[in-house]
Amino acid sequence: MKTLFLLFTILCCIVPTTRAASEADSALICLDRVLSQQDVYRKTKDERIDRLKQLLHRPGITAPQAFALNRRLGNEYQLFVSDSAMNYFDRSLALARKLHRTDWVDETQLSRVAVFSVSGMYKEALETLHEVDRSALPDSLLAAWYDCGRQLYSFLAVYSHNQSYTAVYDSLHRQYRDSLIALLPPASPEYCLYKAEQLFASHQYPQARNELSALLRQQPETSNVYARAAFSLAQIYNVEGNRAAYEKYLALSALSDIKASVKENAALQQLAMSLYRQGDIDRAYRYSKYSLEDAIFCNARLRTVEVSNMLPVIDAAYKRQTETQRRQLIFFLVLVSILSAFLIIAVVRIYKQMKRLSATQHNLRQANHIKEEYIGHFLSLCSVYMEKLDHFRRTVHRKVMSGQTEELLKLTKSPQQADGEQKEFYANFDSAFLHLYPDFVARFNELLQPDERFVPKPGELLNTELRIFAFIRLGIDDSSKIANFLHYSVNTIYTYRNKVKNKALNREKFEEEVLKIGSID
Repeated sequence: MKTLFLLFTILCCIVPTTRAASEADSALICLDRVLSQQDVYRKTKDERIDRLKQLLHRPGITAPQAFALNRRLGNEYQLFVSDSAMNYFDRSLALARKLHRTDWVDETQLSRVAVFSVSGMYKEALETLHEVDRSALPDSLLAAWYDCGRQLYSFLAVYSHNQSYTAVYDSLHRQYRDSLIALLPPASPEYCLYKAEQLFASHQYPQARNELSALLRQQPETSNVYARAAFSLAQIYNVEGNRAAYEKYLALSALSDIKASVKENAALQQLAMSLYRQGDIDRAYRYSKYSLEDAIFCNARLRTVEVSNMLPVIDAAYKRQTETQRRQLIFFLVLVSILSAFLIIAVVRIYKQMKRLSATQHNLRQANHIKEEYIGHFLSLCSVYMEKLDHFRRTVHRKVMSGQTEELLKLTKSPQQADGEQKEFYANFDSAFLHLYPDFVARFNELLQPDERFVPKPGELLNTELRIFAFIRLGIDDSSKIANFLHYSVNTIYTYRNKVKNKALNREKFEEEVLKIGSID
């Protein structure tokens, strides 16, 4: 029972972790796809800005209308291109002063404070913020004033490398944030966002997580509140040690920024560093490069400094990885080349063996053909000789029965019949042999010296010398057997063989070359 309970507890711990890791991987895959399409989102942003510019340049536009359009253009550029945002806010400020609208002046000045903060112009941001009279601000601008102070001192706390100054700036950041919370309607998204940040600062992580999770479900993916909520939620998971959830919500925050064409962002660079620590060097390198490009494009000085500090570390790791991959590639190329060489050698050897096998099969087929031809010819000769023998038997019987013994004795004593049979044997052998090897005489003469070549007499196919070597070509190498077939003495056969060898171009290999006549090399 205890064992089952322990297994159940382990499974309860493993399943959420595995699911979180899977969700993080899915978010990273989605982020990779969106990053490759960021020009599409930027085009949408540019088209929206161009439409506002066209409205601004309409003939007959009034000063209040020009102020409103310049304000909208400044807001569009604020987290996109800070220099352009400042340009349009400066125009708005000039128009507000010209129209003697103090509220518009204060509103525009607060927008300029936000742009100064993003651009890293903290001195100018502080001066402009203090130029705005807090006590004279209408209630509608108080939240914006506290938000500017919150943002400015948040940047200063991160930017400062002095612990004492950092503590002071962080304290001021919290004061402005708490004052902002007191002013915002509790139902507003901004109130939930800063309330969660306050809970996080006081280590109330579950409550902060619940606030932010609810906010994410309510906000559209491309809203700035959604991106900031996802980023804050990632920080909670980071403190709790949940790396997969940390990376997932950083990816979601980065996705929101990319789709909204927000170039002032921190999620992508934090994600790059986290992935670097996990060993995903390729993604870390790409994300850090994108972050640097965005920071430079927006002229977000703090983000540029942050990315510039971490990029050399990631870049060095990326170069080491690339060098390792290059060495592995060279190693595998060499290995593949060696294996390819062995494969080529093996293929050549197999080809040669197949060629020899094909030649052997051809020779076997040729030998079978020769055997078939000889068997047929042998059966034909046997039939002829049986018929001749029967004819001779009948002749002898007839002469014995008629008492013609003297004629019978004369018939059997004469060698004429035997000579005729011998000549017929030669003719049959020559015809059968040349039927199998039609070019034998020409190929045989090529092995002899030019002035020693054989030319059969008219009416004969082979002479004695050619006939002897015809038997040798058929595999009958024994001189005594050849002598029996041709009715010569063994010495005569030896004499003929030696005589022909002496005429050969290559005496030592002459009979070996004769055996090759009519076969494939």
